[in-house]
Amino acid sequence: MPVLCFLLPIVILVQAASFSFTKEPKSQDALHGRSAMLRCEVNDPQGVIYSWKHNGEKVTDSERRFLEGGNLKFTAIDRTLDSGNFQCFASKNSTGEEYHTGETSFNIKWLESGMVSLKSPESEAEIQSSSQVVLQCNIDGHPRPTNRWHKDGALLSEKSYKINNKDRTLTLPNASPDDNGVYYCCVKNAAGHACSNDNFTLNIIDKSFPQPVVKPDDLVVMRNEEALFHCQFTAEPLPTVEWYHENEPVANKSRIFILSNGSLLITQVKQRNTGLYKCVAQGPCGPPVSLEASLRIAEIEEMMPKQSRVFTADSLERVTCRAPHGHPEPEVWWEYAGQRVPAEGRVRQDGLDLIFWPTRGEDSGTYTCFAQNKAGQRKQELTVTVATKPEWIQKPADSQLEEGRAGYLHCHTRATPEPEVTWYRNMQPISDVRFKLFSNGTLCINNVEVYDGHLYSCESKTEAGKLNAQARVYVLERLKFTPTPQAYQCLELNKEGHLQCSAKGRQTPTIRWLRTDGSDIPAWVEQKGGTLHFSTVTWADAGNYTCLASNSQQGEIRAVVQLTVAVYVAFKLKPENMTVYQGHTTVLHCQATGDPLPFIQWKKKDKFLEADKSRFQKMPNGSLVVHDVSTEDTGSYTCIAGNSCNIAHTSTELYVVGDTFNSDDEKTPYKMIQTIGLSVGAAVAYIIIVLGLMFYCKQRRNAKRVHKGQDGDEQELECLNGDVQQNGHTTAEIQEEVALTNMAASGINKRHSSHDKLHFPRNNLHTITTLGKGEFGEVLLAKAKATEDEEETVVLVKSLQARDEQMQLDFRRECDMFAKLSHANLARLMGICREVEPHYMIMEYTDMVTSAHCIIYVCVSICLSVSVRLSFYLSVCLSICLQRSRRRWRSPTWQPAGSTNATAVTTSSTSPETTCTPSPPWVQQ
Repeated sequence: MPVLCFLLPIVILVQAASFSFTKEPKSQDALHGRSAMLRCEVNDPQGVIYSWKHNGEKVTDSERRFLEGGNLKFTAIDRTLDSGNFQCFASKNSTGEEYHTGETSFNIKWLESGMVSLKSPESEAEIQSSSQVVLQCNIDGHPRPTNRWHKDGALLSEKSYKINNKDRTLTLPNASPDDNGVYYCCVKNAAGHACSNDNFTLNIIDKSFPQPVVKPDDLVVMRNEEALFHCQFTAEPLPTVEWYHENEPVANKSRIFILSNGSLLITQVKQRNTGLYKCVAQGPCGPPVSLEASLRIAEIEEMMPKQSRVFTADSLERVTCRAPHGHPEPEVWWEYAGQRVPAEGRVRQDGLDLIFWPTRGEDSGTYTCFAQNKAGQRKQELTVTVATKPEWIQKPADSQLEEGRAGYLHCHTRATPEPEVTWYRNMQPISDVRFKLFSNGTLCINNVEVYDGHLYSCESKTEAGKLNAQARVYVLERLKFTPTPQAYQCLELNKEGHLQCSAKGRQTPTIRWLRTDGSDIPAWVEQKGGTLHFSTVTWADAGNYTCLASNSQQGEIRAVVQLTVAVYVAFKLKPENMTVYQGHTTVLHCQATGDPLPFIQWKKKDKFLEADKSRFQKMPNGSLVVHDVSTEDTGSYTCIAGNSCNIAHTSTELYVVGDTFNSDDEKTPYKMIQTIGLSVGAAVAYIIIVLGLMFYCKQRRNAKRVHKGQDGDEQELECLNGDVQQNGHTTAEIQEEVALTNMAASGINKRHSSHDKLHFPRNNLHTITTLGKGEFGEVLLAKAKATEDEEETVVLVKSLQARDEQMQLDFRRECDMFAKLSHANLARLMGICREVEPHYMIMEYTDMVTSAHCIIYVCVSICLSVSVRLSFYLSVCLSICLQRSRRRWRSPTWQPAGSTNATAVTTSSTSPETTCTPSPPWVQQ
């Protein structure tokens, strides 16, 4: 037991020694209004209770200051409430012991804004020019802030002004009007910076400075009224006063006067006089003083037209009056029955709005919104209708309406405003033009029909509500024919016929036929169910018949039919399709029979032929004669025949062809002689041209032989005459080919010089189309342009595509021949293209590039008869074959295009035994 008592104090001392503060609060800087925290923690927080004391008083938790664990947290430091010492206490419940830290505090930094005040003299009234003025900056803070002074936004320096930072004052030792302005101060310390919230305006009056006594007011006047601006200043001495309009000086004029007291008078104000006016006073020293005023002409716009509104009862309604634009601003108010609407009450005016709360029936009427200013008064009327629900005066009721007469359905209601009534048939709106709706809601059905028997509904509505009611219509069907028999009917003689008659009514009627004259209907005529049946119609059956329909409720009705017996129209002779030469006369036959005798009319292409046209004549028997037939008469013609009973028609086609060839019998002897003469002359001319060309070529060849004989080359002369054969060709041809090849390489040869002159750039040649293919290659149609200034010309182009040496030699010979020829009747060589393969020979292009074209053109143009043409063609063919058999002339190869090597005659190596076999189609024809 003594041992236990000894150990217990030791345990307590060990526990006490182990309980200590690990974090203690320390003094710190804090900003006023900012957050802060004082920390307090122990080494063994289990069972420890924390508390804080402020200046010896226990701290209680609040929104601004509260405990967070052992720490004391401040959401916003307050320089007044949080100044002083704070201590942290920690106690254990198990032992009851309590420990505390040392005292700590905040160094709170703050800055509080203030105003600038006059420190000396005591009041502004005591401020005199050249006296001392002291201004106080009432901004304080901790630590002591440094301050700066500003005047009209500009920073003041200590060199020009006396500034005391300790007392925060600004001293003006010798204040003058030049120092006038707005003064304020700004300070700064660790808590931040701030400027004065109320500034001081220094206004030292210098008697030499102009001071306004009377200021001009803004004016709004009517057009042609006068405007007077008052403006007066005081100073020692008196200042000079000037007026400006839109920054332009104002001088005395006929309608503008500057009075002696400085006022400005404008009489008969116009639009150009409006604007901004300035009254400027200038003293002996100091800046000028300016006062402004504006001048405007009074105006007011028109208001919106009359409007209307419909309200429901017991509701809140608001109507706004849109004020018109005007100068001055117009005054707006509402009136009802000549009295202004009050600002309070159930119907009142709130600003520009007219308010109804709640609406009642007696509010219906006309309200007027007025707007008025100096320019005049405008108004806008508002018609207010307080709608009420419709009430029945007469409901629609089930009705029986007679067919064929007018029927009425009533739907009378009353309400405010007048209710809108709509009728429906089988729940669908009525759109039939037979239905007419009256303003009182009554529906009128004009000419009632059987299918008008339906369920009808009426709807009467206003803005406040609507009413509905229904009624069924029963149609009382009248006794009537269905349909009414035709008044005039016709039956064919000796044929079976019928007369139909049917009727209906509220009760099924009885139908029977009678002779109108009262005589009996023959026994062979049968009546059955309203049908009058004629087994065989005779002439005696003609006359008037009456159909009688009757029942016990509605009486009887009658319909008279006039029956005609006739023989129906039939064509005795129908027109046939006709083909007629132009300019001839033709007859279209058409005859018809019938009783009564039918009348015949003709129709062409849906139009009846007019009888007054001289070229068309209708014969008494119905045939149509057409004189001087033209191509316009081609078409379909219809013959129409009709009598009082029926109409029949038949059609035919008329074809008009041109008289292309005139017969030899129609030619006069003179015309025949003229034709034969032209034909023979053309043939002779062609033969002469051919012979001339042959003679010309022969002379040139002889001249060539003579020239070579003078050079003493007899062997070459024999070769030129073609006596020696080499490889199947005459030596002359081979030598000439060699000579041509040598000439292409030599620049001194005359022929080569001629080809150089005929050189044509291939870039200036534009192909149009391919005409065909000749013995050398393709023949083309192209456009050529020698120089840029010249227009493009259509030319004929022969291409050298053959690889055979003989063909190439013939191509060069032909180029050489055409280069030397110049004749009006021969195609001219225009150029040669030898830049690249294939070589081109460019010839003059003519419409008739072949003999065939030329001969055909001559024969057709002079209109030869067929026999003369054939004779001419045969003569030309024989002449050509004869010439070919005598001389070595190459026959042009015939191609489909017909425009190849037939332009001129060329030399050839064809043997004399070559026969003439004409291949062109025109020769065979």
